[in-house]
Amino acid sequence: MVFSTSPFLQFKATSLLFYRYAFLALALISLLLIVFNYSSLNNSEFNMLTEEESIDVTGYRAESQFEVDQNGSIILSCAIQSVLPNEKCGLEFDFVKAASSASIDALPSFANLETIDASVSASRDGVLVDIPVTLTFHLARHSSLGQLNGLRSIRYESAHFMPNTPQLLPRERVVPDSWWNEQFDISTALEASDLSSVTGLSLYLESSAELQPGRYEVTIDRLMFNQHLVSPGSVNLILALVWPTAMLIFLAHYLLMKRAEVHQLSVQSDTDPETGMMNMSGLRRLYPGKLTSPVTVINIRVKNFFSLQKEFSRQTVFSLIQQTFQPFTSEQGARLLMVKPQDENILLIGGACDESLFGKLISASKKGIKMESLGHLRLDLKMGIAKGEKGMTMEALLAQSTIAIDAINEGEASYKLYHPELRKAWRQARFVEQELRIALKQKAFHLAFMPIYDAAEQRICGAEALLRTSHLPLKSFSPEVYVRVAEQAGLIREIDLWVLEEAIKALQKLNQKDFVMAVNISSRELMDIEFAEELRSLITRYHITPSQLCLEVTETFFLDVHGICFESIQAIRDLGVQLSLDDFGTGHASLQHLLNMPIDEIKIDRSFVWTLDNEKSAVIVDAIVSIAGICQYHVVAEGIETEAQLNKLAGLGCRYFQGYLIAKPDSFEKLVEICSEVKNSRRLDTQVKLRA
Repeated sequence: MVFSTSPFLQFKATSLLFYRYAFLALALISLLLIVFNYSSLNNSEFNMLTEEESIDVTGYRAESQFEVDQNGSIILSCAIQSVLPNEKCGLEFDFVKAASSASIDALPSFANLETIDASVSASRDGVLVDIPVTLTFHLARHSSLGQLNGLRSIRYESAHFMPNTPQLLPRERVVPDSWWNEQFDISTALEASDLSSVTGLSLYLESSAELQPGRYEVTIDRLMFNQHLVSPGSVNLILALVWPTAMLIFLAHYLLMKRAEVHQLSVQSDTDPETGMMNMSGLRRLYPGKLTSPVTVINIRVKNFFSLQKEFSRQTVFSLIQQTFQPFTSEQGARLLMVKPQDENILLIGGACDESLFGKLISASKKGIKMESLGHLRLDLKMGIAKGEKGMTMEALLAQSTIAIDAINEGEASYKLYHPELRKAWRQARFVEQELRIALKQKAFHLAFMPIYDAAEQRICGAEALLRTSHLPLKSFSPEVYVRVAEQAGLIREIDLWVLEEAIKALQKLNQKDFVMAVNISSRELMDIEFAEELRSLITRYHITPSQLCLEVTETFFLDVHGICFESIQAIRDLGVQLSLDDFGTGHASLQHLLNMPIDEIKIDRSFVWTLDNEKSAVIVDAIVSIAGICQYHVVAEGIETEAQLNKLAGLGCRYFQGYLIAKPDSFEKLVEICSEVKNSRRLDTQVKLRA
């Protein structure tokens, strides 16, 4: 299982794309609004001179009359014989009469008034006069025209200008009339200038105090109201509201996205991207402190992980792992949590578990899974199990499970429960590992050679190269101990290659054509296809005959051998190097397995040699030698300590022998000396009778 683009990331990318286009669109609309706001498209003109049906005189009604000339100008004549208070020489435009309904919505509105373009002349008896002209707006204060009754229901706002000169009056020149506010005690703050819902308009010569009897003529050549369809203030208000609102929406969405992203990153940091399993970070976050309930940690090490990976793929191996253990993570199973600390290790975390579960896990791995187009695959694993109680920490449990899994040796049960005694062995292994690293750095290893005797030709026909150390802290441990630790610690490759090179050097120095040098090799080398190439390089460098080199491998390896191993084994055999089955009889291989093993030699384990007096052991050895003869395998008997053992095995048909009777492991110089002694019949002068 490999992660594709997550829905969250897709949503995030879509959101960012949406916001990018949304903000571009908003910016474009805002720019268009601003351009429209100050363009002629936003201008509307209202010509009062065309409203003839609503025009009437206001004041001096008997003395006043008006007419519209052929140019469309309105000419008002006021023949004032006596100046009267509260009388005005002027015109009134009554919009209520022309309204189509009783709602104030039917009245004209100059709420977006920009300027008043006026051209008014005034004369008395034919002479122009400088008497101010007042333009008064009558504005409704109620929502229904039927409620307009008296001065209190009408608000008055006026602009004042001088006649006889064209005037362009800005909106700011129109202000509420103070007399009306004072008369009705209305706050100026409550009656701010507002030119919507205009019931009428008055234009008159301003003050009766300046009027004198005479014939007044007021000519209105132009009275044009210029206003915006949408007021700049409204546009600015819209933009002032829309942009902060958009920013707030974006910020809120950004914060939500960040919160979701933090959560997603937290999930991703706690999840292995390759498999979707929880990783160690997630496990530590899940169990940050002391346990509050019993927890079981099952540490699974997949021994054939890398070989499966080389033969198939990482994805295939992880799919096999998940399919194998998925039934135990479901509600119908044990509800175990699957965690991936590293490639070849899987953790299963659960509550208090019965030991029967561990057997089921092993059985599931052995049963394997049928993979489409790949066939039936199975996991070869071992498990270290640690049971934790309330108050313990997850780190302590993980350490215990590691100790338990490291304590499992080849040939033992596939799982082991942690118990305190294992810690001592684990500490010893860590000590040995530490000293191994020091010994490797100081080159404190050397080889001891154990001769192999050919009873038929009565000569030393070969030797086994054995690893020894001069590093004092390691001397108290057998080679088997520190070799096993080296395998667990990943140091065995370096040691194996060093042993191989030193053994090949000794073979070259010995310079005997029929002499075979045997070298114990970790099974891990045979699982690496590159090992054969490194072996070829050593053979070429030291100019030895490949058939003079024999690699010894335990029978346990051949029981678990698979495709990638056979490829490596075949590459080794193609070089001409021999393969030997070491310690045969200590594992679980049957005699039938001998027929199919790609080997040249069988080494009978010393346990059979030491129990030859037992009839069953003798029968088994006889069978091994017989089958080996049929398969044309050489047979070497290990652990020969007495002439009686040698003679009896020779009588059963065994030809090659190794043990303290011939010689103990010793230096190369001693090996040369023994070869010479045997050749000159100074040793092993007992006549051995081989079975024909």
